[in-house]
Formats: sequence, structure tokens, C-alpha cells
Amino acid sequence: SGSSECVQLLIDVGANLEAHDCHFGTPLHVACARQHLHCAKLLLQAGANVNAAKLHETALHHAAKARNAELVELLVEFGGNIYARDNRGKKPLDYTWSSSPAAKCLEYYERTPLRLSQLCRLSVRRAAGPRALQKISRLEIPARLIRFLCY
Repeated sequence: SGSSECVQLLIDVGANLEAHDCHFGTPLHVACARQHLHCAKLLLQAGANVNAAKLHETALHHAAKARNAELVELLVEFGGNIYARDNRGKKPLDYTWSSSPAAKCLEYYERTPLRLSQLCRLSVRRAAGPRALQKISRLEIPARLIRFLCY
């Protein structure tokens, strides 16, 4: 079980969220491959690139291979590209069993695009850049909007 306390400590001291190596990819890749949902959420909230690729393989590919529907949903809600293809030309859906919850989740997102409000949230986060949620939480806007943007 991943150490979310360790991940939070590294985030707090300014660790490079996009650091990667040729074996494991980024910290988000590792969190998803090991099915550490809370670690993945912390990394995403801190501004990790949801679509970072290692051999064209994204964290969403790892979540799909693990058949973890919760991780799949989290990654898509943070802007994960369900159509991204790896170096074998496969999408995340290609790595799931057709009847698995992860497959059903990916199929749902293929049929039902994100709502405009979700797309706006993602656009604001991207525009804010690294550590977006920390920046957003300090904006002088209504608390309700901050909660929405930081979801």
C-alpha cells in the first residue's frame, strides 16, 4: 500500500512531479501501476501531468491494465486521454476485460464526453500551471468556485 504521507511530504518540499526513468515512468505511472489511489489523487491534485507518457503509455493505461475502475475514473476526471495510444497502438480500453468495471467506465466516457463545466475546470487548472490547486486556493474568488476548481 503506497505511502500517501511520503508522497505528501515530497510534494510539500517541491519534488519534481514529472521526474521519470526508463523503467517506471513518472510517480503517477507508479502509483497507478501499483493501484495506490490516494497517492495518485495527491499527485494529480499537486499538478502531476495526467497524460505524461512513458513509451506512449499513460497512467490511464496502467489503471486499465490493473482493471481499477476507481483509478480510471479519477484519471479521466483529471483530464486523462481515453484515446491515447501506447507504442503498440493500444488505447487504455484495449487492456481491460470487456465485462470489467474498468472497461465499463472507459466505455461510458467514450460514449459520454465530459461536461462543459468539467472541461472548464480542467482548462483553468492547465492555465494555472504546476501546483495549480495551491494557486487556485489562494485566488480571491468565492469559496464555492475554489471548491469546484479544486475538486
